[in-house]
Amino acid sequence: MKLSIKVKDISIDQLEKIYFNCLDCDYWFDYKGLGFLDELSRARSFGDVRWFIKGRLFQKKGSGDGRKKFLKFKASGGKIKGAFTGRRCIGVIMAGDYYLFPRLKSFNIYPPDSKSTFLACIYVIPEYRDMGVDKRLLIEIERELIEEKVESIEAIGKRIDDDMDEEEYENIPLIPFKFLINNGFYLKKNDPLYPLLRLDLKSIAVNFAESRVVPGKMALEEEIKSPMIMKDKETPLMESYLSFK
Repeated sequence: MKLSIKVKDISIDQLEKIYFNCLDCDYWFDYKGLGFLDELSRARSFGDVRWFIKGRLFQKKGSGDGRKKFLKFKASGGKIKGAFTGRRCIGVIMAGDYYLFPRLKSFNIYPPDSKSTFLACIYVIPEYRDMGVDKRLLIEIERELIEEKVESIEAIGKRIDDDMDEEEYENIPLIPFKFLINNGFYLKKNDPLYPLLRLDLKSIAVNFAESRVVPGKMALEEEIKSPMIMKDKETPLMESYLSFK
């Protein structure tokens, strides 16, 4: 049976009402970190310093329980999308500027590229896994970021080793390395357990635009044949794709 789902933004108002255990998770926000000077010393450029300061300010105002931290995350420009079947939320994807994820500082690959959007996690409830919901969520984030002319996404992939059992692996709210590789990401910074991967959106946008050249001409011919439909049907999304060229 084909699963009918709709992916849409979860607003601040909806965050307060939707019951979804993923939205009560403190993983990305609950990080005490090093001292101010020790963390500052990890900055490699002026841009890193600026992001470090913004991250400190976000941590300061992002106190409270898990749900309140998500509200602060969303209000600070973070992206949270949900996959819905009917009114039921069955999956969530979260992304944003990397300073919005304080725990990133605990990883060896820190810092990621400040010009990229960081993809923190994709969570699908167990009974709807292996149905393509996670991929659908990823595609919708890619589509939105291409519209915003963001050129890349970075994410930490999780690997399993001999000292980690399957349950422990599943409970780590990171995206499986294999899933990221299978969906176009490539290895940017290696690490035995938590490498940094990257997806170049510019190439996706160009390829998509080129694949629509012929259908676009056919659609234009149909408009010419129909005098009642003279309005330009090029969507803002398509304009964004083409602007990458």
